[in-house]
Amino acid sequence: MNRIQRIRAKQWLCIVASFPALCFSQSSHAHVRWFIADGTNPETSLPFDTISLAIVITTLSLFLFATMITYAPILPNKLKAGLTQPIVTPHPWIWYFLVLVINCYLAVNLLLGEFLAPNLYLSPQLALYGVIIQASAIVLMAVSVSLTGVAIALTSLALFIFFPFFIAFDYLFEFLFVGLSLIFIGPSLNNNDYRLCKYWNQDKKQWRRIAVHLVRIGLGLQLLELGIHNKLMLPGMALAFINQNDYYNFFPLLSLPQISNLHFVVFVGISEVILGLILIANLANRIIYGLLLAIFMTTFLLSGLEELVGHMPIITILFILFLEAGRQKQT
Repeated sequence: MNRIQRIRAKQWLCIVASFPALCFSQSSHAHVRWFIADGTNPETSLPFDTISLAIVITTLSLFLFATMITYAPILPNKLKAGLTQPIVTPHPWIWYFLVLVINCYLAVNLLLGEFLAPNLYLSPQLALYGVIIQASAIVLMAVSVSLTGVAIALTSLALFIFFPFFIAFDYLFEFLFVGLSLIFIGPSLNNNDYRLCKYWNQDKKQWRRIAVHLVRIGLGLQLLELGIHNKLMLPGMALAFINQNDYYNFFPLLSLPQISNLHFVVFVGISEVILGLILIANLANRIIYGLLLAIFMTTFLLSGLEELVGHMPIITILFILFLEAGRQKQT
């Protein structure tokens, strides 16, 4: 298979996986800084034309669709229940998998000399502290999941000390809310945390529900921030990524060549914002979580192992939401 055929195959793979979710974000661009070095992004501004307006209107319809699925009586009760009711098992196996993924994620960072993310490198003076923090989190996880969550939450805030504000801000919600969720899921996973929970007269099942809400809100805030900051406010880096990997822009293969790579950046940014709002407002159901999972897996196939390693915690969180979130009532 020659190069043109390989590109065509990637394009059609993207279309097949994305066609049911044309209004959903292409999540591989969530951290384009993993693939595009700082300083290489072209200066550009978003186009304000009829195509951009059509993209905004189309993506806004996704929010309306999610609202209708959630509240409007347009679905049979059994189907609606299947889409919205959480599947909570007594043994929280998927949360154990999240702990395993976080440990592997931190171990890979240690091997690669990275700090929490592929584009975060501490200065030589601080590199040892980064090793100690990540190695300690791995060891501490066996003693107390909740205490590890406290450490991860505090580390997410400490990013502002080590890195420029907007670089740290790109990762704040992801790590802060994962840390907070580990605090509340700890009693369901660890005997030490469970004893502490009982000592405070707290219900571990209630804390588990809080943990689910935290990962949902955290993922929503993360998508919202990245859509606004990395796509709509600063589209140059995302455009540079699309220019280097133009098979992501599948619209020309759908007989829409007028949607340029820059318009595709608009599409991605607006979609991430809408999805973030849907998650924060707790309007998501298994259709949305399932499509998000499909999109993340598609971008892994297109972008390779670095994409998978960086997004494995988010993929696991989506599995948690698919199984346990549904339309849990705030309690």
